[in-house]
Amino acid sequence: MATLHVRNVPDELYEELRAAAERDGRSIGAESVILLRRALVERRAVHETVEQVVGSASPFRQRFAARAKELVVRAQELAQEGGADETMPAHVLLAMLEDDVLRPTLEKGGVTAESVRAALPPPAKPAAAKPLVSREARRMLEQALLAAIG
Repeated sequence: MATLHVRNVPDELYEELRAAAERDGRSIGAESVILLRRALVERRAVHETVEQVVGSASPFRQRFAARAKELVVRAQELAQEGGADETMPAHVLLAMLEDDVLRPTLEKGGVTAESVRAALPPPAKPAAAKPLVSREARRMLEQALLAAIG
């Protein structure tokens, strides 16, 4: 059996994991394995659902993927211009707010460029390369796809 070492676990997350393991009568390691397995099964189910609903070659998926790629590229440019280490959901929102079709819907929900910029750290020296897309931003785009397919 493989061994997995995890470092830099936030204290509050570790305490929550410890409490769950104690409540379930398991070791922290056993609880971690069960939670990882559940998360991976859930993730696989989401991806399978997306594949079944939109299909890999459907026109909808191709349009969505192309538009999502454009938004991610623009979000990376915005993150790079602001000197960010990674592309966050706020950068994706800023890219979406530049789109004439998406902006009215976001603004109707109270999302404005000013409010999004206020949530970002102050701009720094532009980064040398496009920052990687954060896990949170990838999850945001995944949720957008699921919402789009109903």
